[in-house]
Amino acid sequence: MARPNHYTASFRSGTPRHAQLEPVLNWTKLARQDDLELVHRNGKTLTTGRVDMLALDGSVFWLIQDDGKGRAMFLPDDDVLVFRHKRAGNRPKV
Repeated sequence: MARPNHYTASFRSGTPRHAQLEPVLNWTKLARQDDLELVHRNGKTLTTGRVDMLALDGSVFWLIQDDGKGRAMFLPDDDVLVFRHKRAGNRPKV
């Protein structure tokens, strides 16, 4: 039996894993330049980065991935959980 991990347990309860993250359940609420963390439903962080472009209907968005990993497209069928770094706190630059 699989144990719930921090991401999935937090996602189900509506509270983010860290105080700096908030779940984005509706992709129409994303905005260009949002800093995101994408997590697979198994709890593994897939990538982080900044929203480059998005469809107004929330059907797709493109992420400029951190660490020079390039641009990637994400669709709802990709089975990812999207977390946004809260805008008020802005994520620290490294």
